[in-house]
Amino acid sequence: MKPTTVQNYESQYRNHIAPILGNKKLKDITTPMLTEFLKVLGKEHHLNAISVRKVYIVVQSIYRRALQQGFARENPCQNVIIPKKRDSGKRYSLSEEETKRFLHLIRDKTWDEDVKRILIVLLFTGMRIGECLGLVWEDIDFEKKTIFIHHTLSCVDGECYLDSPKTKSSVRLIAMNSTVEKCLREQQAYVEKLKMALGNKYAHPEMVFPSGLGNYRDRSSVYHSLKRMTKGTEFDDMTLHKLRHCNATLLLNSGVDLKVISEHLGHCDIGVTANIYADVLQKQKIRLADTIDDKLSDELT
Repeated sequence: MKPTTVQNYESQYRNHIAPILGNKKLKDITTPMLTEFLKVLGKEHHLNAISVRKVYIVVQSIYRRALQQGFARENPCQNVIIPKKRDSGKRYSLSEEETKRFLHLIRDKTWDEDVKRILIVLLFTGMRIGECLGLVWEDIDFEKKTIFIHHTLSCVDGECYLDSPKTKSSVRLIAMNSTVEKCLREQQAYVEKLKMALGNKYAHPEMVFPSGLGNYRDRSSVYHSLKRMTKGTEFDDMTLHKLRHCNATLLLNSGVDLKVISEHLGHCDIGVTANIYADVLQKQKIRLADTIDDKLSDELT
């Protein structure tokens, strides 16, 4: 496993699994008990359905290894009832008009310009934040107007490092539009000034989006900047990953093929894309049916 995955698994076990199941004997852990355990995580620990599912995945992994090594004879995880995702009222994405207003907010706010450039690149490319912060200048081809994504910036216990992407499909070449090109050229000029100011103290001159001291840039610093920018506005619940959803939703609503969007986002399977954006696709189907109706219904009257 990657160190970030190990850290996540250990955190899930320490915070949610060990306090409830840690002192139970394996023979006493049954399918109904695990179903109740997941309910408790949702009701008493106030975890949402996605977080509960992540805990369940860790429990599954523990039992899979227990079976392999002969510590357990049965797997009680197989028929566990997992809480269904409920509509929290929060949306994955923004409408086109809301996205435009968000861009105006970024433009008008007095904030670090390099942070603004990161947010714009995320929105206009659909990159994951780790992929964006993992970009090096060799990945940028201004002549061909392409960006090669083959790194992600991971941070474990305060140490950041360049890692391989989330999946094999995440390694991809994406096109660079004029807005992104402008941002990257401005960032290039900013980085050159930063190099001159820091001199030998500049640790990572290869990085496109370094910290203010020339080191790797932790995604949490970008997230906190975003939250300060949007506090008290209609975009108070905006996240860095939501910018990726906005990109995909705009493309879907513009009629771009689902397979093309899946490859653009670096999803491992087109089914993943279809599952995430099921609501958008359903609305497209309704519009599609209405389009046929508008074109031909008059012929039946």
